[in-house]
Amino acid sequence: MALLVTLSACATGASPSAMTAEVSNVTVIAESSSLRKSITVSEVTGGSKTNPLWTSQVDDAAFKTALEQSLTVHAMINDTAPRYKLEVKLVDLDQPFGGFDMTVSSRVFYLLLDAETNQRTYETEINCEYTAKLSDAFLGYERLKLANEGAIKKNISLFIEAMIAEFKKRDAAAVTPTVSLQTSTPTGS
Repeated sequence: MALLVTLSACATGASPSAMTAEVSNVTVIAESSSLRKSITVSEVTGGSKTNPLWTSQVDDAAFKTALEQSLTVHAMINDTAPRYKLEVKLVDLDQPFGGFDMTVSSRVFYLLLDAETNQRTYETEINCEYTAKLSDAFLGYERLKLANEGAIKKNISLFIEAMIAEFKKRDAAAVTPTVSLQTSTPTGS
């Protein structure tokens, strides 16, 4: 029991930089994208503070920072005159009690609102998991922290990919000209 308390006394919360999603080939947005410099993160809820005597968690502030950093590297953040407000709820962070390989599942609900009207513009729930292996970190509390960070980072990445795909379709539909077919009747000779 004393060993368990000693080992768990080192538990630390998830790091925002370790949860920040990088730009990939599928998440590069065009200069003309309606997502470019258009989003502010208004609210992140559902997280839990880490108790150093128990297990690593993801708190709201760390998640919000990671999300803002992710949107910044994707050229989407705008805190001065945003077109959209993003509200996020960490619905579930399912953690193992122990093990050699630790898999954490994250379920997050994302809601994008029009900044002026508060009308729902886009919403999705992303479920994913990430496994930290024994080779990633020997100590269990550190492996759990890595699994937490990996699960949130992957969740943010999947959200950004899904949102970009949806807005690419919307942007393309907005610029596609409508074709009207007119029939002409021949004039008499």
